[in-house]
Amino acid sequence: MEKMVKKMKKSMFMFCAGLLLLGWLFAPELPGAGCPAEVSAKVSSRTKRKAAAAYREFMDGVDSTWFCTLDVDKDGMKELVLGYEQRPERITIHKYRRGYVQRIGEDSTTFGLVYSKKTKRIHGRWGGSGSVQDWYLTFKGGEARRVYLSKIEERVVNGRPVYSYSYKGRRISAKSYRRKKNSWNKSYVRLPMHRTSWANINRYIR
Repeated sequence: MEKMVKKMKKSMFMFCAGLLLLGWLFAPELPGAGCPAEVSAKVSSRTKRKAAAAYREFMDGVDSTWFCTLDVDKDGMKELVLGYEQRPERITIHKYRRGYVQRIGEDSTTFGLVYSKKTKRIHGRWGGSGSVQDWYLTFKGGEARRVYLSKIEERVVNGRPVYSYSYKGRRISAKSYRRKKNSWNKSYVRLPMHRTSWANINRYIR
């Protein structure tokens, strides 16, 4: 009898564990939910069409000079990226959520924003006084944040600058910095922006 009880407990434990695993694998990724924010998910064709229609309607009320759609938060659905300068040095990012278009972030740099073919993200750059910073935009809690790769001049010793290097807020070696920096530089291309016109809006937002 005791063996039978132990066997039943073991079977029940395995059954519950299986249910938890299935729930974790197939749980929908909703904004603010406990699932990872940047895991690719399947988005239905119907939702994508609704998003495109909402983006086209949203464009009627903005004064942007440039636009494109990119999946910048890695959730399987494209976001609307708007640029406002002669070159896209300042952008705002908008996302379709529950029937509405919401602003989820922005970025700007006089060095110009770019797109990385390697990371599939929007990158920015800045430099001055011996220091250099590259970054890409990531999304935590549904809002845009920068992740930095930095080379910062800390002091000058015997006429020579001394730098500190960091990535994602952690110190790294000069060698690791150069490897990452060169990798990003090789993957940079111009943001795939289109001039704002109704012809382009209907052509590229689909």
